Amino acid sequence: MLFAAPGLMALGPADRLVTSMPASAGPVGGHAQISREVFDEMNLMRADPQAYVAVLQAYRAQFRGDVVIRPGRISIQTREGVAAVDEAIRFLQRQSPMPPLQPDAILGLAAADHALDQGPAGYTGHYSSDGWDFATRVSRRGGEPYGGENISYGYDTAREVIIQLLVDDNVLDRGHRVNLFRPGYVRAGVGCGPHTVFSYMCVIDYGYAPRKPAGAARAAMP
Repeated sequence: MLFAAPGLMALGPADRLVTSMPASAGPVGGHAQISREVFDEMNLMRADPQAYVAVLQAYRAQFRGDVVIRPGRISIQTREGVAAVDEAIRFLQRQSPMPPLQPDAILGLAAADHALDQGPAGYTGHYSSDGWDFATRVSRRGGEPYGGENISYGYDTAREVIIQLLVDDNVLDRGHRVNLFRPGYVRAGVGCGPHTVFSYMCVIDYGYAPRKPAGAARAAMP
């Protein structure tokens, strides 16, 4: 399942899970590790989009009809099948390399706040349980409320999270893909954690160049 907010929210319907295989027990190394791995995988793709075509080609080979077969793990029923993958491949073939996003502590805390808020209750979307949106969450952590947000539900490895956002199955405006390569974004933070409905979730918060000197991130919400 996907949610993207390029400043505002652009929603995408959920992938359907085909429970023919046991689900993964979760990421090795904990939530902080997968958060770092998602960040690194995102920058790997941005640095050399043409080389990342091979990743999507390997993913495409897992399809049987519209279903992605993942040995030893649950299979995934997609809506567009390989057509969305082929479109993403063509996109990468045309995409110029982009500078790496820089890690931002405040954005990382805001992303982790959202994962911690939604996961135990099984919520989805860009609004917290108390109504906070992306801008408010970042502001309450001491950051500037300018940027966007991608949310992935259902995947617990960095590569699968990035593939899901990049292919953007059944999302008409490909808003998650746009955020991955949006000009102007120079910073990002990632927060991942368990989700009671979709097993796992990862939030990526993006930011533009700071408009004011960077301050220390707040260690706890007020």
